[in-house]
Amino acid sequence: MRYVKAVIVNPPNPHGYVSNKDSMGGFGQLYPRGATPFPPLDIPYLAAVLLERQLDVDVIEAGALDLSIAEVSRRLQADPTVSRSLLLVRTSLPTIDWDLETCRQLKAECAPGGVAIFGAAVPSLRRRIEADEAIDYAVLGEPDETVIELMRGEPPAQIPGLMYRAGRNWLQTAQRPFERDLDSMPFPRWELLPYDRYVIPKSSTSGHLRFLPMLTSRGCPYGCSYCPYPVGQGLKWRFRSPRNVVDEMEHLVVRLGVEHILFRDPMFSLQQTRVVQICEEILRRGLKVQWKCETRVDCLDRATIEIMARAGCTGINFGVESTDPEIQQGVHRKPISTEEFVSKVAICRSNGIATFAFFVVGLPGDTVETILKSIEFAVAMRANWTQFTVATPFAGTPMHDWAVRQGFIAPDFYKIINAHEGSPGNEHLRPRDIVRLHRFARFLQNNLINRHGILKNETRRDLPYRMARRAADTLAHAAAACATRAGRHYFTRTIVEVPPAPRGPGGDAMPLAVRRSNSSTTA
Repeated sequence: MRYVKAVIVNPPNPHGYVSNKDSMGGFGQLYPRGATPFPPLDIPYLAAVLLERQLDVDVIEAGALDLSIAEVSRRLQADPTVSRSLLLVRTSLPTIDWDLETCRQLKAECAPGGVAIFGAAVPSLRRRIEADEAIDYAVLGEPDETVIELMRGEPPAQIPGLMYRAGRNWLQTAQRPFERDLDSMPFPRWELLPYDRYVIPKSSTSGHLRFLPMLTSRGCPYGCSYCPYPVGQGLKWRFRSPRNVVDEMEHLVVRLGVEHILFRDPMFSLQQTRVVQICEEILRRGLKVQWKCETRVDCLDRATIEIMARAGCTGINFGVESTDPEIQQGVHRKPISTEEFVSKVAICRSNGIATFAFFVVGLPGDTVETILKSIEFAVAMRANWTQFTVATPFAGTPMHDWAVRQGFIAPDFYKIINAHEGSPGNEHLRPRDIVRLHRFARFLQNNLINRHGILKNETRRDLPYRMARRAADTLAHAAAACATRAGRHYFTRTIVEVPPAPRGPGGDAMPLAVRRSNSSTTA
């Protein structure tokens, strides 16, 4: 069937939550009601590609607009072309059940020509999707070319990257390769979304700056076993040229009034020469915009950090995860020394760049001692912001497969709200003990290190504020150091580690390597 219009829908938020589908490499997370909405980048990208191919597109961003399913249904019913339109519903790991229920209601009330579901987590949720009668197609991988061929009425059996219903059965086509020429892609069509409703996280800047995210590269060759990015984007690092990147930055600043850009690349500075060229182009054009990125500190040297600061970089996110080299190697993460973290944080601080350090509690191999050492280092390192998540077996990741083989989770386990709640446990620690250690780390994070954003504005230069901030930093650091000593005394006496179980034929040996294909486990 040839469709006359594509209607891209970011479904309503589940009751009591705000859905951030762009988080965790597009696998998504849920946050309590009241959290600020964040845009899923693949929606404006998909809209841009379809419009470039002269296809009619509508976008319903129900999450940011806080629409109910009934309100989305009324919008669709008011469209006279709905019966000949393809409904494209963006889903995520924690919202899959809710999104499928949304599809059922919209299909029953609006009778669209077809219903397709897409998102980074879809290949890992095939069994769940197959069990639902509301879905006609599931897009596996990057959706752009697959959706174009569907819209033009190509036979489903001839469209790579597609799972489709054939009577009472589901069929799947060959895998579609990832897009390699990222410069050929049009800029995301933000004007189709309520982009003025998106609010940048407090840790990224202060005040109410208009912001939007950007993606200058895709994929991550490091392939950490707990990370969804290599599952959704692949291990091959694909990147845009410096000029193309700055062209989009200029477009956002001049056309949309954007004041802050949040780069969503998993590895922004994998190629430092490219970063330097981007910064040089920003400076050459005199482009005035703040920006923030995420990368590894061993992919940054002093010269790169210095030119990033001159070009408007105000913040760098980086993962520490664990300070123990064996834990890092066990989850297929290339180790970085604590000395390098301390050194790079100091260089960033001297250049006016705020740092945000990520830690993960309860990774395979973690013990009370390794977790406490990571918590102590988080305090001693003195990054501007810190976040502790709990090791989470996202469906499709090697950590999920490992947790299944170890008997920590069921093979079809996928119902994860976010990476801040719950734990499957590991070889040494029971789930409840990892949760206790994580709660302790989060207490330090929220109340002492991050201080709920109080006196954390790095851009204010007036002397009274700087003196107050410096005093707060000193007191908070001293209090956090005392609290970690007390925590060590308490947890080493109250948590009894589980003796390692003997490995049978199904036991898994470290490291947990990411598969080299783009396929992923079903769940």
